Formats: sequence, C-alpha cells, structure tokens
Amino acid sequence: MYNAAQLIITVVAAVLGSNGLWAWIQSRSTTKSARDRMILGLGHAEIFRVTEKYIHREGITMDELEDLDKYLYKPYSELGGNGTAAAIVEKCKELPIITKAEADRRDAEIYKKGELAE
Repeated sequence: MYNAAQLIITVVAAVLGSNGLWAWIQSRSTTKSARDRMILGLGHAEIFRVTEKYIHREGITMDELEDLDKYLYKPYSELGGNGTAAAIVEKCKELPIITKAEADRRDAEIYKKGELAE
C-alpha cells in the first residue's frame, strides 16, 4: 500500500512539474485569447454595421435598440471592447423610436437610392 501511494505521488509530481503540462495550459490560454480577440473584432464590425444603418435611417425600432444593447454591445463591452462602440451606441439611443413598418419603409427608400448596401 505504501509503494502504491509513493508511486501515485511521484506520477502526480512529475505531471505537474513537466514542461509539457504548463505548455499545454499556456496554449489553451493563448487560444482563448485569440478567440476572444476574433469575437471582439466581429462584434465591433457588426455594431458599426447596424448602427450605421440606424443612424442613416434616422430612427430605430424598440426591438433593434434592445437587440443592439443586449446581444451586441453588452457582450462586446464585457469582453473589453473600446469606447468607440460606446459612443456610436449612445448615438443610436438618442434616435427617435419608430415602428417596424416605418423602419422598413425608410430602409426600402434608402436602398432604392443606393445609399447603403443591404
């Protein structure tokens, strides 16, 4: 029994002390960091894409405002996003609230003129 305990302690110490384990842990953290940076970049691009549309339209629906805040801006901010997105989201919060029908009408007019891509 004593030899089994000694063997287990030796194996655990060898694994914990090995460079391979620490290299694996560091690579996992680096991969996560790269993943977070990619997600942050995609969130930034999407925030700017949709806010440009709302600002150009000069109105935002209540659903769009809630989605912008809940699904884009808050997660982006929690991941460490910068203040440029905060400023443009604040501009959207100051836009008049319009109905979905009015948003569709304004969007169709804008796209017809070729002022923004769909």
